Amino acid sequence: MVLTTLIVTFVLVVGLAAAVLLVVAAPPLRAGGNRWIARYDAWWERVSPRVRATRTRVQDRAVTIARPVVEDAAARLQAQRARRTDERETAHQH
Repeated sequence: MVLTTLIVTFVLVVGLAAAVLLVVAAPPLRAGGNRWIARYDAWWERVSPRVRATRTRVQDRAVTIARPVVEDAAARLQAQRARRTDERETAHQH
């Protein structure tokens, strides 16, 4: 359990550091013609259409899965509100 936590924490910290490095350091490195950044940019150009397609597919699937759940919850909430309204009206009549 502790080892898993350490590994996950390490991966998150390294990932965050890489993201910050790319955001902060990439523009000046690009301007200087850095080969590593050029390779990263070329790799991202190849991968980004697949990443976007996967993201869209996952979002569409999530909507398909969530829609019936949300509609069911909305129907139950509406029925509960109707019951409460009926109970209040009955209480006022007595």
